[in-house]
Amino acid sequence: MISLMSAPSKPHIKHIWLSVAVILGIMTLLALNFPKDSFWYDEALTTYVATDSWETLWRWSTEVDIQVPFHYVALRLWAGVVGDSEFALRSLSALSILVAAGGMIAIGKRVTPRTGAGQVAAALLGLLPGVLWIAYEVRAYAWGVWLYTWATAFLVHALTARRITTARIIGYGLLMAGALYTHYTALAGLAAHGVIVGVAALLMIARRTPIEMIVRLCAPILLAALLFAPWLPIVRARGAADRSYYPGSIPIDQSIHVAAAFKALGQQDLPPLPTAAALGTGYLVLVAVGLAAGLGFQRTRRAALVALPLTVVPLSAVVILLLANPKLTGRYFWAAWIGADLLIALALVALTRYRTVLAVGLAVVLSAIPYLTGERGESPNSDFRGAFATICRDGSPDDVILLRDGTLFVAARYYLARPPCHAPRQTFGMPEALIPDVTRLLDLGAAQSVIAEIARMRPPNVWVVAWQGDVMESQGLAYGLLDGIVPHTVINQPFGDVRLDRYTFGHEAEYERLGTVASAGILSDPSAEWYNLRALPDGAALIALRLIAPPTVHNGDVITLQAWWERGTFLQPSLRVSARLTTLDNGWVYTQIDQPPSAWKNVDDRWTPGVPVLGRYELRVGEDIPAGEVALRYVIYDTNNAFDPIVITVARLRVE
Repeated sequence: MISLMSAPSKPHIKHIWLSVAVILGIMTLLALNFPKDSFWYDEALTTYVATDSWETLWRWSTEVDIQVPFHYVALRLWAGVVGDSEFALRSLSALSILVAAGGMIAIGKRVTPRTGAGQVAAALLGLLPGVLWIAYEVRAYAWGVWLYTWATAFLVHALTARRITTARIIGYGLLMAGALYTHYTALAGLAAHGVIVGVAALLMIARRTPIEMIVRLCAPILLAALLFAPWLPIVRARGAADRSYYPGSIPIDQSIHVAAAFKALGQQDLPPLPTAAALGTGYLVLVAVGLAAGLGFQRTRRAALVALPLTVVPLSAVVILLLANPKLTGRYFWAAWIGADLLIALALVALTRYRTVLAVGLAVVLSAIPYLTGERGESPNSDFRGAFATICRDGSPDDVILLRDGTLFVAARYYLARPPCHAPRQTFGMPEALIPDVTRLLDLGAAQSVIAEIARMRPPNVWVVAWQGDVMESQGLAYGLLDGIVPHTVINQPFGDVRLDRYTFGHEAEYERLGTVASAGILSDPSAEWYNLRALPDGAALIALRLIAPPTVHNGDVITLQAWWERGTFLQPSLRVSARLTTLDNGWVYTQIDQPPSAWKNVDDRWTPGVPVLGRYELRVGEDIPAGEVALRYVIYDTNNAFDPIVITVARLRVE
């Protein structure tokens, strides 16, 4: 076969040792930063799917979620050998990044031999915080990165070899198909490979290369596509059924900023925080400089031409995807990382005049800058381990756990099976759900059914575990139906971004009263004060206010105010309320909560006519509130000034 690139010569011995040093450096960084914290929700979900049963794995991939199954299969087999501890499961991702770094070295050896660009790119790939994040997550990204990186290495070997062997074709097809069956965004990587092969094929046609050689060049791409083709109908069907994100689109510039900020600093805020934005911009600038430098020198020109589509095609594909599917995360751009890192590597080797050791050192320095800022991003601080350990340590096996929302069953199943939990607990989803669904909300009737069951069970405690519970349980009914009936003995104990509450029964009468509320409704409670107040005719109506607080409070106490509303005949999207602790003369506000009457994710267009909805407001008595009397006020207003604000003085409370 006519070589499309200069065939690589034998590597210098210093390049071999430098490759070893880069891999050992990445391994050391991974070891020093290996997390000891709890799984967050997505990791717990991955663990559940991979370790529950083969039936669960298949059903989840084909009927429940929009995920492909290969990483689940690999993780299941891995857990069968090394166990399913947090360390064991995370180590598969860490190992995947080391293997991916080896693939980067192999790519550099083929596309730009004896420049050291592969070692430099491997250092950038393995040391920057964005990759460090996925190296610890029990998720599919690290597994996909190593498969895609080595598939790319096989592809560039085809472009440099004088003859493409059948073994190389099959090797690429299996690796790339593996990446496609790991995460659907690998399709963007396959498209990048297709562009590279398409350009190479056109050049071969122009040179009148025999058709057999052109076919063999295209065969790896075709094989990978054929291997993945049977799954395309499932991806299409599951994508149309995905309800885990809100409608809308993400602007192109924000997508690109998040992509760069995640890779450079491991942050994925939208928009990126200032430091992340600056480092992300710097990363993009280095990519552009690398492209210019690579094209400017004969020995790196072909490498730049390969790295360009490896960067631009996946980046563009994901940006376009986010215009229709606004689920933005910096990890979605993983297929663009190897091309971008290779371009930066070309800039560094050109800057150091191909002094490989110096170029790798410069890559290490650049990678160290994000860590020195002190603002390196990390995976969500969700201490489910601590929350469930507290339940088991401070509670009883007869306790009931409410999961706000029910998708948290994956975390409950994992951590309730580990010390200090030695017996299962009864859990209820609020609502029961397998995956997040923004179109579904827990309704009052379903919540009352759960509360009725709890009243019949007579548990010593009811615990509420919440993580992003406002997506499907925005009203706070998990708390609202227990408030004022069962003593709230633990209020909003934080475990990172996980919230834990406890309601402790002390008297038999509390079970009876709870059963009454479950059957007759919370508004049957005599502590509710009726209003039937409408700010505008035919608008939403305030039915009742209910205060849960003692007459005398102390600094640090939490006052809970419930407001029950009903939908009007026309919608008021600009309707707002404010729960406030103020001085008696209303001249000073100590603390306040402003929101739509029920919740930000439960405005009145989502209310069911005739069914009361809850607005629940927790006001903490701060240290700045002096001893004496304060007023609790409830203000109804409109952001468009459609009516004059309505101020209701709910109660006067004494602070001691």
